[in-house]
Amino acid sequence: MSFLIEYRPYILIAALVAMIFLPSEWRKRKLFQFAAFLLAFSAGYELIMHEPVTRMPGTINRALNEKAPDHTENPKYYKSPDANL
Repeated sequence: MSFLIEYRPYILIAALVAMIFLPSEWRKRKLFQFAAFLLAFSAGYELIMHEPVTRMPGTINRALNEKAPDHTENPKYYKSPDANL
């Protein structure tokens, strides 16, 4: 089982390459193109980020829930919330 986890990006790339050998009438379909895009995105994300695609929502959630910088960290771009009132 660890073999699948360790080589998952390469398995995704192999599936993407195997899709090329499908009949040409299948390759013209929108569903095929969408699946090819998802496989390419997943493989690229895993190769670049060195983490599974399934962890991406958690990574995004942590990044969005970080505490915002206060006015002392970056006074040039800080705008007081009271100024909006």
